[in-house]
Order: sequence, then structure tokens, then C-alpha cells
Amino acid sequence: MNTFDTWQCGSVRYELESRVLVMGILNVTPDSFSDGGEHNSLEAAVAWAQAMHDAGADIIDVGGESTRPGFDENAVTLDEERRRVLPVVDALVKRGMIVSVDTSKPEIMREAAAAGAAVLNDIRGFELPGALEAAATTDCGLVVMHRTRIVGATDPLGEVVRYLEARTNALLSAGVARERIVWDPGCGFGKTADQTWLLLAQTAALRERARRPVMTAVSRKGSIGKLLARETKPEERDAASTAAALFAARHGARILRVHDVGSMADALRVWQALESEEREDERA
Repeated sequence: MNTFDTWQCGSVRYELESRVLVMGILNVTPDSFSDGGEHNSLEAAVAWAQAMHDAGADIIDVGGESTRPGFDENAVTLDEERRRVLPVVDALVKRGMIVSVDTSKPEIMREAAAAGAAVLNDIRGFELPGALEAAATTDCGLVVMHRTRIVGATDPLGEVVRYLEARTNALLSAGVARERIVWDPGCGFGKTADQTWLLLAQTAALRERARRPVMTAVSRKGSIGKLLARETKPEERDAASTAAALFAARHGARILRVHDVGSMADALRVWQALESEEREDERA
């Protein structure tokens, strides 16, 4: 087993050489681009998380700050994010679910980890003051994402890799074990649709450069909508999102962050069964 096929998330160790994880998105916000306001109450959030878990989600990713296009980075206060996120984390952990928290605030990182979260997913690459130290004080798995705007880059993959390498080195210097770190190229963040598709097409190269597991999070993104030959609402992009995620998995992505967990889990089962049959046929 190569070291880049393992991911340590608290007490859970994922071996990902031949396994693909499904991370279900749970937005507990009033203004997310896809499902804002649908899971605002604790009861609604827990019910949707349970439905995703039952449909095949390995991890539930709880987010209390919308990062839709044009979002205000200062709109959600610490106290508001705490109020939205921590009760949900506590409830899901008590139900035996593996919970990720999508946050950039070091206080939320510490408190979510104390409540039992196993993963910290930071779109800002643990750049905010105190975030590196907060991550290092936990034993959570860490998702490091690239979101810097790419303008006129002739080598988008190289730019993404250089940023993620720098953030990985910063985490290592803070005392984080390498096996806790996963890379996310940040599809749709600071990138044109063409750049997003180019990066997705280079998933295999990204994994080789990362020598860590790679997460793909393209579900319902605007880049999916732009590729389709009709106007679509975010929730109408699930089939196309599943196709893009399967492509990424075929080329080495090992965590797929999605809205439509049931369809993604079913598609993975079919694809993996066919892959297994193909390998058996080749050995025969």
C-alpha cells in the first residue's frame, strides 16, 4: 500500500488503493447556491444526514458558511457559524456517523473536533490566522483546497500543485502528519469553466504530484451547467455531476464530495463491479 493511498481521520484509517469514499454535502445555511435553507433546523439537518448516510455516504460534510459565487467572506460571524454547525456535529456523531466540518475558522475547527468531527475541510487552505495551529491540535483528517484566482495561467495544474504543496508544507511544519492530508484542486473556485475541466481531466497527474489522496468536488457547480446544452438549476445537474465524478474516480480521485449521494453511490457500485469483471477477464 502506497502512503498516498491512506487517509487518517481521527481514529478512522481509510485505505484507498481500491476504495472511493462518498462525502455527502450538508449545508446548514440559508443561502447556499444549491440547497440554501432546506436544512436549517437541527431536525431537518439530522434527517437529511441520516438519509445520505443510509444511501451510502461514508462521510457527512457539514457547512455553516455559504461559499456560493460572490459570497461575502465576513457575512457569517463566529457565533452564528458555531450556532449552525456544532449542534449538528454533536447529533450526527452520536448517531455513529463520520463527520467533516467545512470551515476556515480556527475556533470552529477546535470545537468541532472536540465534538467528535473526524475531518476538517478548509476552502481557504488553513490560511486564516490560527488555522494551522488549530488543525495541528486535532487528530482530524484535513482537506486542503486551492481557491486562488488563476488568471492567464499557461499551466493551471502547476499553479494548483505549487499552492497545495506550500500549504501542505505549512501543515507539516505545524506538526501535522502527512497521512492526515488530502488535496482538493478547488473546481469552480477562482477558475473558469475551461480551467476546471482541464484540471478535472488531469486528475491522474494531480494525484501523482500530490502523493496524497485527491478529493473531487464538482457537484452541481456552474462549470457543469455551462457544459450542458440548456439552462439548468443546480439540482438539475446531478446526472452530469455523477459523470464528472466517475471520470475523476477512474483517474485516481478517492473522495467524491456530492449532493446526490444515492445516485453517486449506485454509480460507483456499478462501475466498480464492471472494473472487477474486466480485471478478472484480463487474468483469465
